[in-house]
Amino acid sequence: MKFIAKCLIAVLAIVLALAVYDTVFNGLLKGDGYRPVTEQMREISKD
Repeated sequence: MKFIAKCLIAVLAIVLALAVYDTVFNGLLKGDGYRPVTEQMREISKD
């Protein structure tokens, strides 16, 4: 069970890293892809 848990954590970490990289990459390229994400973060933190 511990091995499965470690695998799940590793997969989640990779997915999060790819999501963050994709967000930053798109934000740097387009210039407008970065703001909406920060606004979404603020909306989530309000809840």
